[in-house]
Amino acid sequence: MQEQQGEVPFELWEEAGVLRLVLRSSALIDAWSMKDILRAVRRQDPVGGAPVMVEQQQLVKMTPDAKLFLARVCTNDLRPVAYVAADLPERIQGEFFLRFHKPVFPFRVCDHPDEARQWFGSYSLLVPHVG
Repeated sequence: MQEQQGEVPFELWEEAGVLRLVLRSSALIDAWSMKDILRAVRRQDPVGGAPVMVEQQQLVKMTPDAKLFLARVCTNDLRPVAYVAADLPERIQGEFFLRFHKPVFPFRVCDHPDEARQWFGSYSLLVPHVG
């Protein structure tokens, strides 16, 4: 895994049923880092139905190998992933991933976390509620 100054290149936590993944500033996300991210997601949600909201700080670089690995390995079509694009270059990056890699998992580029949460709501019927 490529790390800058010994730091993990991402943060992951659960917030109101949503896994929040933030790619840290100036991180290089290569295939090894992507494996670490996917392991962390599985530890947080071993069942595999919690939606994931991805955000990135400035100057994050994801290698082509990392994107290819993500698209090939993640086959859970019940885990929606929203990529929150803070600006036009991030939106282009997300849309390119969607069109070129065609992930099996539901993937959407959103402008704001609220838009992502609203989209996640369409998947709430797939996860049984207790109560």
